[in-house]
Amino acid sequence: MQPERDRDLTMPAGRVLGVIAIALAIAVLFNSEAMVRAGEGMQPGPNRDIVLSAARPIDDVSGAIGLHLPRDGLALAFGQEDKTASGTELEKGSTAILRRRRNEHQGFAQPTTADPLDVLVTGDSQAEFLGQRLSDQSPEGLLRVTTVARNATGLTNPAFFNWEINAEQEVADRDPEAVVMAIGGNDGFNVQTADGSLYNPGDPGWETEFARRVAVVGSVLSGDGKRPVYWVPPPTARDPVFNDIYASQNRAVERATDATSALRYVDIYSTLNHGRYSDSLSIDGKRVLARQADGVHFTRDGAVAPARLILDAMAEDFPALRDG
Repeated sequence: MQPERDRDLTMPAGRVLGVIAIALAIAVLFNSEAMVRAGEGMQPGPNRDIVLSAARPIDDVSGAIGLHLPRDGLALAFGQEDKTASGTELEKGSTAILRRRRNEHQGFAQPTTADPLDVLVTGDSQAEFLGQRLSDQSPEGLLRVTTVARNATGLTNPAFFNWEINAEQEVADRDPEAVVMAIGGNDGFNVQTADGSLYNPGDPGWETEFARRVAVVGSVLSGDGKRPVYWVPPPTARDPVFNDIYASQNRAVERATDATSALRYVDIYSTLNHGRYSDSLSIDGKRVLARQADGVHFTRDGAVAPARLILDAMAEDFPALRDG
């Protein structure tokens, strides 16, 4: 009799492939919701249609037999909160929010080195370097910056990631004294309004709906005026199609700012390089590579310029940042 360790432990190739296929099928069933969310996060087109046509029926089956419950239990155990929901104001609200009159400019407690200002920098991937540079460009000891970037998110696709819900969670968890919101690079989707109207980027209705969504999320982030929110839409882009969308977003944010208490529009679109796209910028007398290869994101060196514009806007509410 052969020793136990010498037994043949090989498996026919067909059986191996069968085991792999079964394992993949189980993994797909247990994580079907992620497949749907990934598909909903894609740009409109054939690839998105193919992914969703396969993922949605699988998710229906998974939900019917309760395969989502173990994953939901683990998410709850590790403190992960859902970022989507149905019937939120972000999706179903009215443009009446844009007709609200903002309050007079309110005062806020000034930061000191003994009691620095707690600042949350959030948004999409553009927020990462802005948060870093905001911290190192500010007067020493006056800001305590926490950066939470939610890559590949935006306001136009709340079925993928709902920023109203995330904003509620972030301010509840962190209770910042000020918020910097840098977002918009992924907002090339069409939008649907509460009455079912569908608008493409470039339509006047799209700009109005985007302004409404900014006002909704801005109100949540500000705690209805409790803290200032510095909203930073995208800068100019190399691609002219993106550039037009970003111009529309900047107009929308400015409109939302006029109607929303404590919401501030930080214009880096028409200010940097006089509103003309350039891969490089002159900062402190030196020409630096300011944009990444995609022609949208700032490099770490380039992020110094928009961070200083954000600090200028913050100094309107917190003069100590100018005097520090």
